[in-house]
Amino acid sequence: MNLILNCRVGASIRCVAVTLLVVVAVKLPAQVVPKTGPQRASRVDLTALAQRLEVESTKSQLSVPARSAAAAALSEVRARLERGDFSVGDRFVVTIRQDTIHSDTVSVRDSLLVTIGNLPDVSLRGVLRSELDDRINTHVARYLRDAVVRTNVLTRVAILGAVKVPGFYYAAPDRSVTDVVMLAGGPAVDAKLNELEISRGRVKLMTEKESRQVMKEGRTLEQMDVRSGDEIMIPVKKKVNWQLIISIFLGLTGLVFSAVQLLTWYYSRKNDA
Repeated sequence: MNLILNCRVGASIRCVAVTLLVVVAVKLPAQVVPKTGPQRASRVDLTALAQRLEVESTKSQLSVPARSAAAAALSEVRARLERGDFSVGDRFVVTIRQDTIHSDTVSVRDSLLVTIGNLPDVSLRGVLRSELDDRINTHVARYLRDAVVRTNVLTRVAILGAVKVPGFYYAAPDRSVTDVVMLAGGPAVDAKLNELEISRGRVKLMTEKESRQVMKEGRTLEQMDVRSGDEIMIPVKKKVNWQLIISIFLGLTGLVFSAVQLLTWYYSRKNDA
């Protein structure tokens, strides 16, 4: 409860959802405690979170903004349970171990369909990230005997600002933020790497004040709850434009000199008169 009350009034839905997921992890039995963070929370975890959010959204002792945030988070969790975690354009690596080991990167297409090798399409509609291994294993087992499948979902992030090759990149969620920056060719010469920002739309997930600690600890995309579509912005160091400063100085000097000359001429004529 204290964690929720301490969230700022204007905090994002993510703050409430992650906070309550931590509370659920403490209160619930060990078999339903999420092991890998909110992005890979199980259906049991999310269902328990939805129940807790439903209670929190109606508690009269909470402020109106806090109840509204809990209600919005509840709506998001329910939608996630219904539609799953995957969207068109998402990618993940599939590794199939049979007599040999074969790996491939697959993309989620329209209607949330994916193609694994030469097998028929399989739908990911309603599938959570924590359920992906089971869904793909069940699908592959229909066509291949004794095949063991592992998946690794990739996160698509925009790396912008002072990097050598800005753009969208796919990275494993267990990679650190600094590693992901290197995918864009690394920071530019004028980059302020220790002041990077992570944003989701207009919401800042990490401000420049937090970035030094994140870089120092080597936190991963998943630990920062970075999702596909988020942006990593590397600010540029402010440069002193000496050429402009010198030009302005010389211009002002010229004006002062001209003013002095004009005043000297004026008083000289006045004295002569």
